[in-house]
Formats: sequence, structure tokens, C-alpha cells
Amino acid sequence: MECLERIKDFKPVGLSYDSRKIKEDFVFFAIKGAHVNANRFVPGILSRFKRILIVSEENFDDDRCVKVSNVRKCMGFAADWFYGKPSSKLKVVGITGTNGKTTTTYLLKSIFEKSELLGTTGWTLGGKRFELKNTTPESLDLHRIFREMVKAKAEYCFVEVSSHSLSFNRIAGVRFVLKVFTNISQDHLDFYGTMENYAKAKLSFFSENNPKVINIDDEYGKQISKSAIKYGFSKEADVRPVNFDFSLDGIRMDVKAFGGILHIESPLIGKYNAYNMLAAIGVAKFFGVESAKIESAIRKSRGAPGRLEFFKKDGIYVVVDYAHTDDAMKNVLSALNGIKRNRIITVFGAGGDRDRTKRPKMGSVAEKLSDIVVVTSDNPRSEKPLRIIDDILKSIKRKSDVFVIPNRFEAIKKALEIAENGDIVAILGKGHEDYQILKDRTIHFDDREVVKELWNLD
Repeated sequence: MECLERIKDFKPVGLSYDSRKIKEDFVFFAIKGAHVNANRFVPGILSRFKRILIVSEENFDDDRCVKVSNVRKCMGFAADWFYGKPSSKLKVVGITGTNGKTTTTYLLKSIFEKSELLGTTGWTLGGKRFELKNTTPESLDLHRIFREMVKAKAEYCFVEVSSHSLSFNRIAGVRFVLKVFTNISQDHLDFYGTMENYAKAKLSFFSENNPKVINIDDEYGKQISKSAIKYGFSKEADVRPVNFDFSLDGIRMDVKAFGGILHIESPLIGKYNAYNMLAAIGVAKFFGVESAKIESAIRKSRGAPGRLEFFKKDGIYVVVDYAHTDDAMKNVLSALNGIKRNRIITVFGAGGDRDRTKRPKMGSVAEKLSDIVVVTSDNPRSEKPLRIIDDILKSIKRKSDVFVIPNRFEAIKKALEIAENGDIVAILGKGHEDYQILKDRTIHFDDREVVKELWNLD
């Protein structure tokens, strides 16, 4: 890559895509973002620094500028080189799909020693967790994080690979030793327009001939290489359950994997979490982990924060989950319906400035799979909360069983007040998030903290 050779010849002391953080002898990558085109900062940067290298898709009449066709792709390979090719010193496993990525990474981290993860809930290092702005960060940040993991002597890193990271080349320069596919359902149509475009972005991750672990029960999974390790509930799968039982106490199943049988017990619930476990088993078997170690790790794992996180008081169950699409809601509520003892009360909203077409679908799923629905706000962003709620209500016919409470705290409070012994209150949409994005500000808000506060739990 000509761009990379020019950067190597320049011998930079640092790389940045943030114009506020560059210094003398830096390489600046002028990215065209969704809201800001960094090329407008280039003239000012050139006037402030004597020795700087600008990488841009636009022409600037200055020999300190390098024109390329794809800045992000160049940045990824430059970051890989600058940070000492860290992904080649780790066993990096990339996991993509609409649902299940986060829980699968946490299950894998529990199985593998000297491992770290990176995704929706942040990235880990030595028992500490650090926040990320995006599920998969920009390539420059990604390679820097890999370097930190290498320095800490990590051997494995399990990475959530988002559709946006694939569309924007955020994983450029990363060496994956294994790729995992969970499933595809509707999401991000505000960006992709159609399911076909969204699926195409996801499936592009598997265009290279890397080893793969694939959910072949998913229709899109069937399109991926048949030579991959396969998991599912089908007879054709290399990793499949032969006996299983789902309850409020968790999952019990015997899993056949490459001629052997694993006896799985987990506090996690629901068929979709069983799929996550099958994916983790497929990865573990790929790396030669012994069955007994896999069984023990899954038995102890509590999964990811904010993913079917349970609370209980006076015979009432509360589950907090990140489900924010109609398919994810269907997975969670179907799992709860299969193990419920009384009613299901669902509290949820939908994100503002995002795909509006999924809102009525979410309402329809909530009505079909719940006894009582409390519609509230999620992250309204710049939209009016009542407009979002109106979109959700369009598909709900049984209005007598619906409470509309825009204030999320009050909505959760109402759900807990009307809950009776044996009920499950499902609070969906935000999961691990500890904030709420409003029109003019972002406030601290954590569904789990609200439940603890209202129930006086430690």
C-alpha cells in the first residue's frame, strides 16, 4: 500500500484522526464522518505545524498531504504497523451478528485464561473494564488497545464486530484467527435502508477464507462456507444439543461436539442463550479446550452485564436486558414465556433518530408476548418521546393492557407496583447502559440501579 510506505518514510511519533490531539511529527487522518468532515481542518493544521503528514481523500496543494481513496483503510494498516502488529501476537476471534455477540464474548472469556474482550460493554484489561463510544472502535484505537493487551500478556481477544465497523473499515489491518456468525435480523435500517444491504455488510466479514464457526440454523448462516465449524439445533450441526431443558433456574443440555458429549449447566436462560453457548463451545473446541474446562466455565459464567440480568423480591422476578430490536425482544420474551409462573409485564421504548420501521414491530412483539405492556422512553435523542411512543403504539390493538409513561423511572416504578407474586417484569432496551440520551443533554440512568433503589436492594 503506497500510503503506508509514505507513512513509514515519514517516521511519525504519533497517529491521530482527532485534529485536537495532533502534534508536530504526527500523521493526521482526515476522516469524513457522519457529522463532521475533518478535511475542513486541514488548512489550519498545515499553517500550525511545520512537520505533519495529512492523509486525505481530497486534494491539497501541499507535499505534506497524501491523497488516498480510503482514509480509514489506510489508517487501519498504518495503526497496525505503528503499534507493532499487535493482532498478530494475539489470537483474535471476531464475532458478528445482530444478537448474541456480547454474551458469547463473555462466555468465551470465562472459558479462556489470559483472555480479554472488546465490544458493546467496553474492553477489558487485567480485570478492569474501559468504556468505548462504539461497539467496534476506529481502527487506530482498536490496534492501540490490542497493543495494551499484548503488553499485559493476554493470549486471546474476543471482539464484537459490528456492521458499521465493516462498512467503515474499522477492522482494517486486524488479523483474525477465527470468525464467528451468530444470526441476522432487522437492525440499523436507518443506515442501510434494506435488510439486503444490512446482511451484505455482515456477511462481508466472511468473504476471506478464514476458519469459521457458523450458526447454520440462521438462513443467512447457510450462505457462509459449508466447510466451517457449524453449530445449531439441527442434525447437520457439528455442535448440537441432544437433550435440553429450559427453566427460570437456567439451561441444562447435553451437547454433542465432534464425537464427544458435554454436559452443560448454566444460570442463563432461554434458547437463544443456548445458541450463544453452542457458539462458545465451537470456538473452544477449535482451540482444543478440554470438555471439562468448558463445562466448568459455562456453569460459573453469569454472562454479560445487562443481558437477562435477574433480580428477585417477594416472589417477583425482574429481568433487565439490552434487547432493542423486535427480534431481540422476541427472543427474550419467548424465553420468559417458556418458563413464566404468572404474568409478564414488559417495559420498553425505542431509540430516537434510529430506524422508525422497527418501532411498531417492537410494539407488536411486546403485545403478543406480554400480559401487560408499559411503553416508555429509551434514548429519545433529538426526537420527541411521544412521537416515538406513537410509532410503537400503531401496532398495538389491546390498548387496555398498555400503560404509556414517558418518564422511564416512573414507568419502571409502575411496573413494579402492579407486579404480583410469580410475575416477571422485563425491562428491555438499555441493559448495561448507565445513561439516557435526551435532546439537550445526557443524564445518568441505569435500569438496574432503579430496580435496586425502588426495591431497597444492596
